Amino acid sequence: MTSASSTPLQDMIPECGAIGIDIGGTSVKGGLLLPDGTRHVSVPLPTNLDSGAGVFLDDLAHWIGALGCTCPMGVGVPGVFAPGSRKLTDSPNLKTLEGCDLAQELGQRLGREAASIRVGNDANLAAFGEQWLGAGRGHDDMVMVTLGTGVGGGIILNGRVFEGPAGRGGEVGHIRIHEGELAPIACGCGNHGCLETFASASAAQRLARNASLPTDLSQLADAARQSAGPARDLLETIGMDLGRGLAQILILLDMETIIIGGGFGAALDMLKPGIQEGIRERDFTARMPQILEAELGSDAGWLGAARYGL
Repeated sequence: MTSASSTPLQDMIPECGAIGIDIGGTSVKGGLLLPDGTRHVSVPLPTNLDSGAGVFLDDLAHWIGALGCTCPMGVGVPGVFAPGSRKLTDSPNLKTLEGCDLAQELGQRLGREAASIRVGNDANLAAFGEQWLGAGRGHDDMVMVTLGTGVGGGIILNGRVFEGPAGRGGEVGHIRIHEGELAPIACGCGNHGCLETFASASAAQRLARNASLPTDLSQLADAARQSAGPARDLLETIGMDLGRGLAQILILLDMETIIIGGGFGAALDMLKPGIQEGIRERDFTARMPQILEAELGSDAGWLGAARYGL
């Protein structure tokens, strides 16, 4: 099949453009993408849910309306949607929105059909964005891992987002990599040994603090780049745990391309030796994938959402 990544934007996007919205726990990012590749990025909207879902959705609809376009629209949200519906059933970071049919709520406020608004998991759509216009261009099969407060993930198979029948596909952060005494920290999901308790930005800060190293991860990475020592050793250890988790994906799906994003992903050059060692330890095939740094930064989510809306 011809991947969307190799299809000219002019052939894919209607003349009016496509809108992408990325709802995060702190702010909403989004914009309008035109067929010639021009991006009209909106000023981020604070994700303020203190006054309830209704007030936030009113503000969000007004913010979207300011783009002045009724073109195709996609919305990314951190959470899981009910199978076959647009209802958000589980969102640890956006509890106030749980139970909402976001397409219907936004459609009513914007005066458009709910069916014209596609909603999906934000990490999946960030992967979709990278596969379309970022580091994954030309790769119809890839996995993207984002290293932030947790470890997010998105899987692209045959050029399409893999969501799974219950919408839980790509929950990379909850792959279990250690057990027993090796997994003393409980994950936010309630289990022990999840990848995100070892390889997220939050985990890296905790481990750095315990080792009396800089908790600013940019400073930690710079120290590791300057010379061998505790900072480099720590990032290699974190990379190994990340590689152990990725190996399980590789064994199951035989991926050839892995994209690493998120704020902590900027340390990929220092994490990569450990990632490769962790993969070799756990993957019996000993086949090393391409490991690439994400290119789109915070734009990946809304660009992937715009593509999803198409």
